[in-house]
Amino acid sequence: MTNNNISVSEAISKIESGQSLEGYSINFERIKIEALDVMKLSKAGINVPENSIYYNDEDIEFDEEFEGKWERIDYDPIQEAKLQTEIKIKVKKDIRQWVESKNIQLDKLIENLLEGFYQTQKKISEKEKEN
Repeated sequence: MTNNNISVSEAISKIESGQSLEGYSINFERIKIEALDVMKLSKAGINVPENSIYYNDEDIEFDEEFEGKWERIDYDPIQEAKLQTEIKIKVKKDIRQWVESKNIQLDKLIENLLEGFYQTQKKISEKEKEN
């Protein structure tokens, strides 16, 4: 696969339109990228060198509700996003309205249903092997 150089703006455009950046590369020499764009690129799996990141302290909002010290957590949202599978489903209008009225989180519901189905199939397979 050949690596095609694209600009940061082209990469952001591809990300926003849902396209993959696989096979593309960005030359980060002599450019500065705003922190919000860095987050978009990182979410798409592009590592931006620290010296290419630009942010203005005046643009950072103070959160009055936050009290205490910042603590590092052992959670990598980029890696976690890579482990997720996105599924699109069509839902009839009346079912969609019911789901919305009950504040049901479809992603969690489907995740739990799939987990239950998997565990059931696994147990059935194990019992078949015993017989």
